[in-house]
Amino acid sequence: MCDVAIEHAHSLQNLIKTGNYTSAVSMLRLQFDALTRSVWLLWGATESKVDRIMQDLSVETANADNGLPSHAEMIKQIDGKAPAEATRMLKEFRDVTWKASSSYVHGGIHAMKRHSEGYPITLLNQIIVNSNGLLMLSAVHMATMTGNAHVVTDIVRLRDSYRDILPKLNL
Repeated sequence: MCDVAIEHAHSLQNLIKTGNYTSAVSMLRLQFDALTRSVWLLWGATESKVDRIMQDLSVETANADNGLPSHAEMIKQIDGKAPAEATRMLKEFRDVTWKASSSYVHGGIHAMKRHSEGYPITLLNQIIVNSNGLLMLSAVHMATMTGNAHVVTDIVRLRDSYRDILPKLNL
């Protein structure tokens, strides 16, 4: 799932480059969704939930109730298990962006108004910065999964050198 979050980040960048801003903003939500699920799968999911997600794709499994928790519940379940910074970042991102991102994804007022009236450059810059933050958290998460402290240290050092294009968090 972390790879999916990274793919969404690249797609967001390409959509912005081509002027497809509404789709780009929607992609930010998908990036968050995939990253949240990835962190939850490692730190909060039970073995049966992991098995449910990893089962073969068929008509039956595609149409079955997957019984997975909401994003808010996933974040609660990783609290105290996942690295604290990851949990705080996901929670803050969800708290700040959830209503607006839902509006974009589901064709609400944000999507309609911005698509028809335009996107302020400050909003587009913030979308890119937020995506960068999720992308960096994806990199840290993937580094953590290696179990190699040197890889984690290198990614954190890289993150620190790009602070100016990452979100300012209330950590």
